[in-house]
Amino acid sequence: MADVDVLAGAFAVVEYELARRMHAAASAGSLPLVGPGAVLGARGWAAPHGRRLARAGALSADHPTVAGAWAAGIITSDHVDAIARNIGPLKPDEVAAVVEELSALWGQLSPAAVATFLARVIRLLHPPPDPDPDEVGAHEARSLSFAVTSDSVILSGVLPRLEGEAVIAAVEAFAERLRSEADHVPASARRADGLVALVNAAHASGSIPTRGGLPVSVSVTLESTTLGDRVWTTSRGHTLTDAEARFTSCDALVTPIVINTGNCPDTVADLLAAAGPVEAHGTNGRDDQATDLATDEVGSTLSPSAAARIAALASTLLGTRIPLAVGRTARTATTAQRRALAARDRGCIIPGCGIPAEACQTHHVTDWAEGGDTDLPNLALLCWAHHRQVDLRMWTIVPAEPSDPVPQPEAGAPPGTPWPANHGAPWTITRTPRTRWRQ
Repeated sequence: MADVDVLAGAFAVVEYELARRMHAAASAGSLPLVGPGAVLGARGWAAPHGRRLARAGALSADHPTVAGAWAAGIITSDHVDAIARNIGPLKPDEVAAVVEELSALWGQLSPAAVATFLARVIRLLHPPPDPDPDEVGAHEARSLSFAVTSDSVILSGVLPRLEGEAVIAAVEAFAERLRSEADHVPASARRADGLVALVNAAHASGSIPTRGGLPVSVSVTLESTTLGDRVWTTSRGHTLTDAEARFTSCDALVTPIVINTGNCPDTVADLLAAAGPVEAHGTNGRDDQATDLATDEVGSTLSPSAAARIAALASTLLGTRIPLAVGRTARTATTAQRRALAARDRGCIIPGCGIPAEACQTHHVTDWAEGGDTDLPNLALLCWAHHRQVDLRMWTIVPAEPSDPVPQPEAGAPPGTPWPANHGAPWTITRTPRTRWRQ
């Protein structure tokens, strides 16, 4: 380490001597090639490096204090060039004052800090027009684009600096909340999760405007093939994977629409069978079993004959695509169940996750489509990021038996180690090894 330190200082001194002699030769007109740093380029040096040494040599010739610090190896050509590249608007006496202020701090400042200091000095002494043309240009250049692939959505865009930093602050705040001691998610992936969590939080608070009179959501159509295979398709034509279908079953931001693609149902029983289980509704303070009558969009009860006639008319006029149950509310927990889950789980059950209950989603431990019911023993709270990971089988959640010993793994335990759920919730959590995610 001592040798590296000595050689680094010696390298700075050699660069100073090279830059000083280049400037002297250029001033005397004895350089064989034209242009700053051209002689170095002729010897195979990178052109930007040659131009940097030429600029730094010219500046150090005019400011002996800078030359002295560089010759002593205290600063490098990067420090000197940071001054040379940014002093354009400053007058000679202003440059001298800047150099004097910096001289007392050589050895403590990075080249980037020097450049930042100069930029602030220039803005203070020579403020730009109001509004700044660069600021106007950045605003006019703002953009956001979406590229949809078979399994991803690629975001790309440019924001003005102030608005961009506001977005960074919000995304980073949500990303930090998603940090868990039990998983090993890269920072870039947490930021991606943070962006989606930010949208979910805005949706939950009701601050996202409606679109066409309906809450903003992703509409997913469920159809059955002639062989009985179920196909989930988004409004943009994406066919959901099994993991996405499981996630859709639990996510209130996704609106599933059940479609009957066979013959027109003749009875309301056929309508309800196609729609799947119906959530029980309370009446006059008591819980009744699911009604055997269809309900239209405004909530009025239809007789079986009326429902069948409407279905037949829709089949005649609209083809075979008959919306039967928009939303499938039986898939999502009721308000009372959400309150009970908040009292029991108190937030995301993944160990170390700090997302509170009000920002979580309800997850069916046994998938709703596989027969799992929407009842408390089968429901758990998960934040958006960990809900997605669970549906991708990155975590295993099993009920914890009262007689089971509570696992107490250390922080940073490898995948496959059982963890107790957050806040004493009745679950045992296991991080799935990466090689088994898709099995």
